[in-house]
Amino acid sequence: CDWLPMLTLSLAVAAAAENEPHYHNGKLTRYEIGPPSVLLSRSDEERLSSGKPVMQAMETGIVGARRLLMVQDIAAPPNVVMDRIMDLAHYDKMVDGVTRNVEYNREQEGGLQRIKTTYDIAVLHMKMRYFMEHEYDPEKRCMTFHLDYERLSEFSDTVGYWYVERVEDGWSRVYYSADSQLPSWVPGFARDKLIQQALRQSTSWVDRHAQRAMGKGGAEPRPLLRRIKQAGAVALALSLKARFLPGVQPLKAPREALRRLLRK
Repeated sequence: CDWLPMLTLSLAVAAAAENEPHYHNGKLTRYEIGPPSVLLSRSDEERLSSGKPVMQAMETGIVGARRLLMVQDIAAPPNVVMDRIMDLAHYDKMVDGVTRNVEYNREQEGGLQRIKTTYDIAVLHMKMRYFMEHEYDPEKRCMTFHLDYERLSEFSDTVGYWYVERVEDGWSRVYYSADSQLPSWVPGFARDKLIQQALRQSTSWVDRHAQRAMGKGGAEPRPLLRRIKQAGAVALALSLKARFLPGVQPLKAPREALRRLLRK
């Protein structure tokens, strides 16, 4: 099943209250609007091209501090993908565990939107409520989130980040990262394992619903499309060679090149 996009790993600490402030103003470093600081290897790129997610470490700007980042290529354009991420009111229909998500405040400051919502969730046989503030920049295709510290949530602290990049073939590259503060009695290795497990499933709901919104299962599978393009280029080159160089068959060579590439 899909996990919550906000990494709902913290335990309840107090009953939620709209008219009481949170007991701190934020302990975790917030994410910043903009592209992530991450380097992807050739093997990462190959895995992403096949539609599989990649987990990476993301620099935070603090010496010695890094956060895990999930990256996945989705067969839909960025506007469709970002629309799914920002469709907060329908998280209860898209994200397993969210039973309700109700907006209670929205502000606009230049190109930046600030949206506050109440999340009701049911996870690990527990029901919890927390208040989240989302900051969204449509032009940069980026959204960050953190607790609304003017209200008392049943979580200690949570911060997170979504970023959507336009890539080739009509696909989008989605970056997701989040951090939650767990009680001190939870061992570090257990916390890391829980976060990794949640991250692995964080982008799957976006992938599914973005392709559903496309109405045709998303863009054409990238590996096949790339091989067709490669085969077409080889066929064209061999056709030109056959035309101007004697002894080269003009039709057989391109057909054979096409068959070899499509069999890969």
